[in-house]
Amino acid sequence: MASLALKNVVKDFGKTRVIHGVDLQVDDGEFVVFVGPSGCGKSTLLRLICGLEQASGGDICLDGERVNDIRAADRGLAMVFQSYALYPHMTVYQNMAFGLENIGLPKDAIRAKVENAARLLRLDDFLARKPTQLSGGQRQRVAIGRAIVREPKIFLFDEPLSNLDAELRVSMRSEITGLHRRLGSTMIYVTHDQVEAMTMADKIVVLRLGRIEQIGSPLELYNRPGNRFVAGFIGSPQMNFLPAAIGADGRVATAYGAAVELPAERRLAAGEACTLGVRPEHLSLAETPGALPLPLTIAGVEQLGGHCLLYGVLPDGATRITVHCAGQRSMRIGDAVTVYAPPASCHLFDKSQEERTVR
Repeated sequence: MASLALKNVVKDFGKTRVIHGVDLQVDDGEFVVFVGPSGCGKSTLLRLICGLEQASGGDICLDGERVNDIRAADRGLAMVFQSYALYPHMTVYQNMAFGLENIGLPKDAIRAKVENAARLLRLDDFLARKPTQLSGGQRQRVAIGRAIVREPKIFLFDEPLSNLDAELRVSMRSEITGLHRRLGSTMIYVTHDQVEAMTMADKIVVLRLGRIEQIGSPLELYNRPGNRFVAGFIGSPQMNFLPAAIGADGRVATAYGAAVELPAERRLAAGEACTLGVRPEHLSLAETPGALPLPLTIAGVEQLGGHCLLYGVLPDGATRITVHCAGQRSMRIGDAVTVYAPPASCHLFDKSQEERTVR
């Protein structure tokens, strides 16, 4: 196990800067997830940590030691790739043993390490098979097993579940988090799927355009997003955003005329433009005192059995709202309905200051 520190890390490809002065501390034994949209720099950052890319500036430190100039093979890290990267002509056992054979480990020690990893990953019965005889989930477990036998300081996962179907991704998420609990190792995991981030991480690092937008636990990011980008990226379905302004009375006034009074610590100056955010699951069909009414014209309904999603349009004709409702609803496209946003569940964002939240 090991800790990791990134200090003002920069990466340039030619004249294009893709990582902009990243600072990050990963503590020993943490499960940290890098999340963000495609092209935000999360995989590049992982490759910089691993040593597959050279940093253009800043320091990468493992257990306090600067490793910028240490080769990837000598950093003591193990990377699990999206593509599995297994040797098709080798058996599962040979794939897992290959790296250990290359460093000259005795055969008995190799066998002990491989068999121990196979038991941990429930691969005991597949050691004689080749990758083509395995399912996608089994192949990914072999790739993880190949990393485990090396006993790395830190495990690095680069979107390892992207090639799996939805049901298998759910089970593999559980397997990887269970593996983390059993090994107690430091793990850094890259994904574009915020559901993976929310369900697996001790700490989430939200990236955009090569910069860190916010760092925190899953519930910290969900409950107290640092800006509108984080608020919209964390949570499924995505948070609803309404254009608004602060009235002379301090209340938040929407473009269609309704207003809501938020707690004093969230208020802005009168007349200031802002964005009001509320999550679909916090909207209610039942009116509550002080809640913001949202009169909607239903534009779509998704019945999902245990719950449904209502898609509506506000009276301004442009702002779309998603509502997460428990149970089944008989609403149809074109129906008029009013939903309510409790003040305690509303988020307020200052649009004039780079989407900085005032919560």
